[in-house]
Amino acid sequence: MTTPLWKRAGIRIAMPVLALTLKADPSSAQMPFYTDDPSVTPIKTLHIEIFDEYDGLQSSQFPDLRQNTENFKVNVSPWNGVELDLDFPYLTIQRAAGFGGSHGVGDTNLGAKWSFPAATPNSNDPIYAVSFYVEFPTGNAAQGLGSGLTD
Repeated sequence: MTTPLWKRAGIRIAMPVLALTLKADPSSAQMPFYTDDPSVTPIKTLHIEIFDEYDGLQSSQFPDLRQNTENFKVNVSPWNGVELDLDFPYLTIQRAAGFGGSHGVGDTNLGAKWSFPAATPNSNDPIYAVSFYVEFPTGNAAQGLGSGLTD
């Protein structure tokens, strides 16, 4: 019994790909982007999100070693296609021995997003959104909890 042609061709392709994969050197990647989709919270709906991010910091951040960010986000849509957003983190920074850590509220973001045209169920039409955010310096910059600037 002979091996079918499609199996032989698959093996001929898979073997070099596997060899290159095993030979490849480790690579570095950048931090993932924080992205948002164009949809907005449904009208007259309150949306609350709480999420946590734990980061090992780069050596250039020494004496800061690790940072835990608990983020609280509240969205509301007062009008159809418009979303208002309040986003504030609680930060905990672990530092090298002898430097002491810090924790507290970080810089607060206030934003708005407008989605157009309004999303319709079962439609393949594209939806676009424009958003505008302002970051207020509510975090203590001396402790590394904020930038000290309005962005």
